Amino acid sequence: MKRLALPMALLVLALTACDPAADTPAPAASITAKAAAFPKGETGAKALMEALRAADGAETVKTLQPKAADYAAVFTDELASKAESFYKTKLWNGEKVELAGSASQTDLKLYQATTDDIRKWTPAVERDFPGGYKKLGTHLRPGLTVYRWKYTEPGEDTGRAYEGLVYVNDHWIWVPKAWEILEQ
Repeated sequence: MKRLALPMALLVLALTACDPAADTPAPAASITAKAAAFPKGETGAKALMEALRAADGAETVKTLQPKAADYAAVFTDELASKAESFYKTKLWNGEKVELAGSASQTDLKLYQATTDDIRKWTPAVERDFPGGYKKLGTHLRPGLTVYRWKYTEPGEDTGRAYEGLVYVNDHWIWVPKAWEILEQ
């Protein structure tokens, strides 16, 4: 029986080493799977916003970290690399990021605007988005939709507010308070 134990152990080790799933760390695989769970558009945005306030919301936030190509898809050439540097320092610096309201803030209010409407600074955009977007508009690529949301108590208009959710390159990214890039 001892003669069989060593060859079996080597076989198991060899099979594990050849398993493609063993080459992918579990956290990266779970982040990718989470990101794929939220399709483009309002329905996907709402589902994502609900997931952000769930118990594992901090893990969901990690799926929103943009890559260089994502910054280039959202911002004009002169701002894309500056945005990447800004967010790597201010937001995606390894600290835990959570997006949630209090337990009593059970309602979700969703606002959206195209980057074309932000550039025009339409009355709806002025009403629903922070004023910083007015100066940011010319630095945004056309044809995108930016989402803003609030977690509020039922019947209330104020609550915990967030903005800067954008769907690019087949996934959601988060670029909040992007007008602050212009102030750097």
